[in-house]
Amino acid sequence: MPLVAHSLSWPLESLPGLQTLLHGPIGFEVDPLTRGVVLSLAGNFLLFAWASYFSRTRVAEHWQAGRFIGHDLGTKPSNRSMLAVQVGDLLTLASRFVGEDRARQSFMRFAFRQGKSFNPNQAANSDWIAHTERLLAGVLGASSTRAVVKAAIEGRDMQVEDVVRIVDEASEVLQFNRALLQGAIENITQGISVVDQSLRLVAWNHRYIELFNYPDGQVYVGRPIAELIRFNAERGLLGTGDIEEHINKRLYWMRQGTAHTSERLLPNGRVIELIGNPMPGGGFVMSFTDITEFREAERALKDANEGLEQRVSARTHELSQLNLALSEAKSVAEAANQSKTRFLAAVSHDLMQPLNAARLFSAALAHQDEALPADTRELVRNLDSSLRSAEDLISDLLDISRLENGRITPDRHAFALNSLFDTLGAEFKVLAIEHAVDFRLRGSRLRVDSDIKLLRRVLQNFLTNALRYAKGRVLLGVRRQGRYLRLEVWDRGPGIPEDKRKVIFEEFKRLDSHQTRAEKGLGLGLAIADGLCLVLEHKLEVRSWPGKGSVFSVTVPLASKAETPVSITPLEFSGQALAGTQVLCIDNEDSILAGMHSLLSRWGCQVWTARNRLECEHLLSEDVRPQLALVDYHLDDGETGTELMAWLRTRLGQPLPGVVISADGRPELIAQVHAAGLDYLSKPVKPAALRALISRHLTLR
Repeated sequence: MPLVAHSLSWPLESLPGLQTLLHGPIGFEVDPLTRGVVLSLAGNFLLFAWASYFSRTRVAEHWQAGRFIGHDLGTKPSNRSMLAVQVGDLLTLASRFVGEDRARQSFMRFAFRQGKSFNPNQAANSDWIAHTERLLAGVLGASSTRAVVKAAIEGRDMQVEDVVRIVDEASEVLQFNRALLQGAIENITQGISVVDQSLRLVAWNHRYIELFNYPDGQVYVGRPIAELIRFNAERGLLGTGDIEEHINKRLYWMRQGTAHTSERLLPNGRVIELIGNPMPGGGFVMSFTDITEFREAERALKDANEGLEQRVSARTHELSQLNLALSEAKSVAEAANQSKTRFLAAVSHDLMQPLNAARLFSAALAHQDEALPADTRELVRNLDSSLRSAEDLISDLLDISRLENGRITPDRHAFALNSLFDTLGAEFKVLAIEHAVDFRLRGSRLRVDSDIKLLRRVLQNFLTNALRYAKGRVLLGVRRQGRYLRLEVWDRGPGIPEDKRKVIFEEFKRLDSHQTRAEKGLGLGLAIADGLCLVLEHKLEVRSWPGKGSVFSVTVPLASKAETPVSITPLEFSGQALAGTQVLCIDNEDSILAGMHSLLSRWGCQVWTARNRLECEHLLSEDVRPQLALVDYHLDDGETGTELMAWLRTRLGQPLPGVVISADGRPELIAQVHAAGLDYLSKPVKPAALRALISRHLTLR
C-alpha cells in the first residue's frame, strides 16, 4: 500500500511518542517493515471511521450491500439517521409494489403538478416521501406503507412480524376493495359481465343473471363467453339467423376491441340495450340495460303524436271548411252590403227627385207668405218642416251607408272656426225659434285643422239632438285645451243615465223614456257623429246630469301654421237683387222643372227650362242667352250634366257659369264637377243655399 511505503521513510526519532510505544519499557526493538504496516493500518482505520461518520448511505447502496454481507438481525436505534434518499430510490421502492409503469407515470404527474421536470437523481424531500406513501397506501394500507417506507429510508431490514402484518393488511385492503367493487356492481340497475383476454367470464352481477334468466350453474368464473352466446342463441334470444354466425360476429367484436351498441328484443317482450367496451389491458366489458318502459313510452308518444297529427289534420280540414264557408258568407255579406248601398243610393236618388220638387213648391208657397191666409201659412210651414225631416232621414241613411263601406275620406285643411260657426248659427237660429228654444253661440277666431264639411255634419247632429230634447237653452261654445279646441253643445234636456251613454251612439237607438217632440227620427244622428269623429280622428265625449242636461263635445286640433285667410261669402246673400237674372234649368223630371220655374220666377228671375240637349238647342236657336245654368247630373240617355255644360259652353262660345244639382253625393262625382269649373248642390235643394249661390255668381260677373 502507498501508505505503508510512505511510512517506512519516516524517521523514528520524529515520532517520540511512537518510539516510546514501540520500544516500551521492555526495550523491544521494532523493524521498519513492521512499523510501516502498523502505521498504515492505523491510518486506514481512522480514515474509514471519519468517512463513515460524515457521509450517508443511499437506499440503493444499502440494498446492494445486503446481497453480499447478509442481513442484520438486530434492530437499529429509533433515532438512527436516515440514508441519502433520491427520487429514483423512491421510484424503485414504489415499482416493487405497483409496477414500474404505474409508478413512473405517478411520479411524473407529481413533478408536473409541482411545476418541475422529473429528475430521478434529485434529493427526495418530505413531499416526495409523502407522495410515495399515498401511492403505496392503496396496495399495502396506510400503516404498512409507513413501515415499509421508513424501513427503506433508514436502511433497516423488515422483520418477519412486519412482513406478516403488511401482507395481512394488504390482503384486508384487497378484500375490502373487492367487496366494495362487487357491492357497487350488484347495486346498479344494469347487468354487467366481464371477460378477460382469453374471452372467458371473470365477473358479473346478479342483474345480468336476471335479465337473461340463466339457470343455476350456467354462469361461473372461467367459462368461455362463446358457450354463453351459444346458449342464448339456441333459446332464440339473439334473433333469427344462423347460430354460428351470431357467435362469430360477437366474438369478432370482442377480439378486435370494438365498442358497439345494440338493442335486443327478448321473447318475453323485454327490450335490452347492449353496450360493449374494451378494457385497456385486454378483455371486454358488457352492460345490459332494460329499456322496455322507455320504448313503450316512446311508442305511446309516437302513437299519441300520430293521433294528434290526425286530429290536427282533421281540425285543419274543418277549419279550412269553416274558413271557406266564412269566406263565402263574407262574400255574400259584402255583396249584400254593396247591393244595399246601391239600393240606398238608387232609392235615395229616386226619393230626392220628388222631394226636391216638393221643397221647391213649398219654398215658392212660402214666398207668398203675406198673400196667404193664416191657416194656409201654417200648413205651408208644417209642409216645409215635414219635407225637411224627410230630407234629414234620407241624408242620415246615406251617411250611415258611406261610413259602413269606408267611402268617406276626410279632406283636412286649416280654416277659421268662426266660418263654420256662422253658418251653423244662421241655420239653427231659425230652427230654435220654431222649437221655442233659446239658442246661443260663442265662437272663436282661432283656426283649426279638420274637414269643415264633416265637422259641420258632426255639430249639426249635436245641435239637432239638443233641439229635439232641450226645454230651455242650447249653447254652442268653445273651450281651449293646449293645442286643441273642444267644441261643446250644451242643453238643458232630461239628461242621459250613465248606463245609457254608450247605447245612444248605436244605430237606431233612442231613449224612448224621454218625452221628445214629434220628429223623433231614426236615432242615427249620434251614430253618424261617432263614425265621422273616428274618420276625422277627433275625440268625442259626452257628459250628462240626469234631470239637468247634457253636453256633447268634439276635440279638434289647432292649425299648425298660419294661412292666408279666405273670405267666406255668407250663404244668405242679400246685397244683390235677383230680378232680371236669366237662368236656364235642365232636368229630366217635369215636376222639378216646374218647381224651379215657380221658385225662381218668384225671386224675379227670367227662367227657361229644358229636359235634354235637343231642347237646349231649340232655346239657343231662339237666341236665348242665359247668365247661369242649373243642370241635373243624371240626364236621359246616359248623358251627364258636366257633358251638357261642356257642350253649352262650346255652343255659346263663352264660359257659362253653371251649378250641378244632384242627389248623388259621391266624393269622386263632386270632385269631377269641381274639376269642370262648376259648383255643386245636393238634392233636395235648400232655397237659401240656391239663392246665395246665384247671388255669388252675379257678384263675380
